[in-house]
Amino acid sequence: MIIELDISELKNCDMTLADFLREQGVRLILPCGGSGMCGKCRVRLMAEDKWVLACQTKMSMFNQSVIRVEIPDAWVAGTYATKKSAYDRILFQSDNAGNLSGDQINKYKKWSAATDLGSTTIETAAVTPEGELIGTVRHENPQRTYGADVLSRIKAASEGKIAASDMQRLAESTIQSELAELADKYGLPSRPDTLAIAGNTTMEHLLAGDNVSPLGHAPFDPGDIGLRDISNVFFSDDSKAYLLPGITAFVGGDILSGMYYLDMDRSPEYTLLLDLGTNGEMAFGNHDGFIVASVAAGPAFEAANISCGCAGVPGAISAVSFTGQRPHLTLIPWGLDTRGLAPGERMQADMKLKVKRPTGLCGSGLVSAAAAMKKAGIIDETGTYTKDDWIRDGFPLWKGRGEEDIRLTQDDIHELLMAKAAIAAGLEILLDSVHEMPRRVYLAGGFGEGLSISDATEIGLFPESLKDVDIIPAGNTSLKGAVKFLSGENEAAARMSRMQETSREIRLGDDPRFKNLYIRNMKI
Repeated sequence: MIIELDISELKNCDMTLADFLREQGVRLILPCGGSGMCGKCRVRLMAEDKWVLACQTKMSMFNQSVIRVEIPDAWVAGTYATKKSAYDRILFQSDNAGNLSGDQINKYKKWSAATDLGSTTIETAAVTPEGELIGTVRHENPQRTYGADVLSRIKAASEGKIAASDMQRLAESTIQSELAELADKYGLPSRPDTLAIAGNTTMEHLLAGDNVSPLGHAPFDPGDIGLRDISNVFFSDDSKAYLLPGITAFVGGDILSGMYYLDMDRSPEYTLLLDLGTNGEMAFGNHDGFIVASVAAGPAFEAANISCGCAGVPGAISAVSFTGQRPHLTLIPWGLDTRGLAPGERMQADMKLKVKRPTGLCGSGLVSAAAAMKKAGIIDETGTYTKDDWIRDGFPLWKGRGEEDIRLTQDDIHELLMAKAAIAAGLEILLDSVHEMPRRVYLAGGFGEGLSISDATEIGLFPESLKDVDIIPAGNTSLKGAVKFLSGENEAAARMSRMQETSREIRLGDDPRFKNLYIRNMKI
């Protein structure tokens, strides 16, 4: 997009271009929180024909009263729709889930809603009084303008009340807009009777307006992580809104909600729930209790710190394979429906999409690319490119005429290696601590849903000890658990409370084995 900005009455020349754009309602996604490290906020100053980092460019550099700026759409919060929800891959036992007719929907005078308050996306589901799914909507979390990871947002919120208040408003207004969208789409009353929200500890505290600074430094005090009534944040009538409980500062309500959904507390068999994100969260156990842990993996699995990285949006590269050293790319569909076009027009539209520059490389695409490069001999077992020019310039995954190449750099591979090594080392310590093996491993979240298990195994994401264990992508278990909560709030609250009480945290970073295991896993 190209926008024109009137800066004739600018009073604070020390603010950055990113801050000024935010004031004008244009929120850039800043994965690094505005430190200048990720390079994702590149914008073009039209007059100078120069690309600059908006988070590092002071408004004092401009001496004109009007400036024109070109901004890549993919890095403006709210300019793209997220890919189709993975929610309905594994949902309810009911055969009718997600398949209600218009007549069935319109007869309901009451409904409830569940929200997964993720750091990257926010997804809300509408549910009938009988617990049947009506539909879901999902949008990106606009808090990403304060950073891709929770630590960046904790830092921003701790440095100023304005940022903390803004992040609360952004989350609340996004959920409210999703409720309104569901009500309008399915002919429901304007407000649900009950809203259940699951998120990590930081996301829930920001929504509740709590002080999050204790989460940013030792001893990482989680504050109030019980089941909380926050109806006053959302509603002025009798409708209720609840924040689901969490376990620790870094194993929050999203994980506990997933544990509840999967009935891990009722299973005599050991199971492991793994959420691969900026913080790799793990919960292992059975009906007798749980061991939980988290490890700082960094944002590589979300591709936030990858030079050509992007979220799982239309046009993103989600898988890579090779014929020799020639890459073949699989993209998340662009979302353009060409079925209504005449045959000739449809062919032209499809041809344009085939040569259109991909949006970037998403997290599952990054893992796929690394696995495929290893098989093709493009990188060695240390993750190093086998040709000097690739080490210097990166490997070209896509080349186009007159457009910037999409290249995976050596630093990008290193970022993936660090994230993968942290998860693998953490899993080894966790499994060694319990002296048991899980019967199943559930992968939670959107990244787990899109991840190829064979690709993940190829790069050594999972320890050798799990080679014979079923690894199952479970989708958005956080949202599914929140939906399940709505069907029996009292029972759900009691079970979640017991899981809290019977969970023990191990601090992976404090374990003396972690460093050596981390180094050992820094290979593909």
